[in-house]
Amino acid sequence: MPHHMSSTDPTAQPNALSDALPPALLRLLATMPELAVALSGGLDSRFLTHAALLAGCRVTTLHITGPHMPPRETEEARSWATARGATFTTVPLNPLTIPAIAAGERDRCYHCKHAAFTTLLATAAPLPLCDGTNADDLTAHRPGLRALRELSIRSPLAEAGLSKADIRALAARTGMDRPDQAARPCLLTRLAYGMRPDAATLARLAAAEEELENLGLWDFRLRLAPDAPPRLQLGPAHAMPGTTPAGTTAAGTATPPPSPGDLLRVLTRHGFGDAVIDAGSPVSGYFDR
Repeated sequence: MPHHMSSTDPTAQPNALSDALPPALLRLLATMPELAVALSGGLDSRFLTHAALLAGCRVTTLHITGPHMPPRETEEARSWATARGATFTTVPLNPLTIPAIAAGERDRCYHCKHAAFTTLLATAAPLPLCDGTNADDLTAHRPGLRALRELSIRSPLAEAGLSKADIRALAARTGMDRPDQAARPCLLTRLAYGMRPDAATLARLAAAEEELENLGLWDFRLRLAPDAPPRLQLGPAHAMPGTTPAGTTAAGTATPPPSPGDLLRVLTRHGFGDAVIDAGSPVSGYFDR
């Protein structure tokens, strides 16, 4: 069972900034004075944690670890949650032992979510377990949502009708860091359907992407597909020299990426030296398009 903060912890008192939160979200959080949040470290689960703390809830954050999760994301989630007074607990899971995931089936996200949230539920008990699903997710291609419904996971942001744009605006208004954070789904999404993932390949992907982040990239994915070279996708937030960006950052400007030579040197170090660089297209949901 997770360890919970004592009721005398100052973070358990409602914060004045909670007045900026939507009444619908505050009403939902008021029904859960103690709760567990599945914290990936992404914007939505961070905002749910942030909002719950502002509302005076006692929050235990639960974070899945395994070969599909980059180590940097775990350390960032840990430091972020603990700095704000939430309890942080890692929950190990190896999805590569699940047959549908090992085979790279199209519904791998469903099987991964089902295994992850079954484990998280057991860890969270007796606290209610919530996740950061938002209202936009309910209308997008999100195979994992079926698992959340089957397991009766609460999604307060979606229940309160908050879109991704709402969450970014509320995060900025209530002082949460990085309200323009880009999505970083798990490493299994870097592999085409039908590819059999292995821990060594996932570790190479994580290491390469970490080094690319260190160069200043943030809206990108490194994708692998059978019978094709690796593909480094640079999203609209990054404009390659000589191209017109299809989009901009939250600050209103596109951020030029490092030179192709610098990118290829990083990729070569991690065994992806034959990669092609694909700039300007949205990076999310690539293998579902």
